Amino acid sequence: MNLWQAVTTELVRSSLGESLLTAIPAFCICAALSQWGILRDSGIRLRKSLGQHILIDDNIAEKITNELGLGNGQGVIEIGPGLGALTGRLAASARQVVAVEIDRRLASVLRSETEATGRVEVAEANFLKVDLGGLIAPYEDVTDWKVVGNLPYYITSAILMHLVDAKHHFSTAVLTVQEEFARRMVAGPGSKDYSSLSIYIQYHFRPEVLFTIKPTSFYPRPDVRSAAVRLEVLERYTLDVRDEGLFFQTIRAAFGQRRKTLKSSLRKVPGLTPKLIGELGRMSGVELSNRPEDTSIQQFVDLSNAIKDVVG
Repeated sequence: MNLWQAVTTELVRSSLGESLLTAIPAFCICAALSQWGILRDSGIRLRKSLGQHILIDDNIAEKITNELGLGNGQGVIEIGPGLGALTGRLAASARQVVAVEIDRRLASVLRSETEATGRVEVAEANFLKVDLGGLIAPYEDVTDWKVVGNLPYYITSAILMHLVDAKHHFSTAVLTVQEEFARRMVAGPGSKDYSSLSIYIQYHFRPEVLFTIKPTSFYPRPDVRSAAVRLEVLERYTLDVRDEGLFFQTIRAAFGQRRKTLKSSLRKVPGLTPKLIGELGRMSGVELSNRPEDTSIQQFVDLSNAIKDVVG
């Protein structure tokens, strides 16, 4: 152990206590000391019911910030900033940071911690109920918005659906999610992780898993590994879907019985009779003896377009 490690370890030991110290690896100690000091001074206890896990790894915070690729005139919408492990870094590179925090206690502390930057606005709100257009409207000098956030695992899907609805307000998102969820977002046909979620995400974004994150990078430690994922908004749809609602209805029906063949699972689509299903293979060019997990997104497009023709 070098001198710096010895000094910081003693500081953490005196302020955090032995039990917490053993839970924090050496490379996180500097960030952990800062974050825990704020918790201690404010008397805040993190709420498990809100899925609160604060980032205590400076290396991960730097990597996430770098992956956003912030430049002049760009702004950041931060989901669930907590105690600001990312917020200060973002403010150093972005023209404006709008941090949306549901916890009134954390929002109050974050305002105090970032007030001096002059570039951080803390919105005390439930992100799922926020109108992103209204949120960013006051900042007319921002030419492009990006999104960042460490998403609570239990509402990850809901947040992604909200981002889909608001995707015309930003160009890129870098999100921390459960590693298993990240694999599903980027999975393709033939993978056990390929699902209706994979298609839903890839229809709207170009997803990429950037790196995985160990549980020790957070306090308290989550039970699973996390991953940082970048979502690039697709400005134009690359698929010729004639009825978007029917397209996703077809996918949900198929993956609702993923171990069955398409011929069997598509019976759940309203209006499709066995006779009409028999026509789909010929009209779409898709082999209905395949299972949904082996069916490409383009093939689902062809299927839904054929269903549109036979059902109307």
